[in-house]
Amino acid sequence: AGLEETFAVIDTGLYECKSCQFVYDEKIGDSSYPVSAGTRFKDLPEDWRCPVCSADKNQFLSKSKVVAGFEQNQGYGLGGNTMTSGQKQSLIYGALFLFFGLFISGYLLD
Repeated sequence: AGLEETFAVIDTGLYECKSCQFVYDEKIGDSSYPVSAGTRFKDLPEDWRCPVCSADKNQFLSKSKVVAGFEQNQGYGLGGNTMTSGQKQSLIYGALFLFFGLFISGYLLD
């Protein structure tokens, strides 16, 4: 049987309020409720509200990243398969810039 072609989605732990754009970060938590750092969004109490606009939990959207590549291939490629397209572009253009700099520096040698 064939594998379903689904792009990998990486959970960032960030959730944005649709009303006021407040971002709940699982690493930080919410000191106003209080919710301790490391509390996952799905584990927040049912009566938790947005600290800025008091919106309900269902008004938050996950800020997960879609990675260019299929979910089944994420363990391959020396970690390159888990990079977002922006990270891959930075790596490629950074390497090209470094090579160009080294190439030009060869002309500066006496």
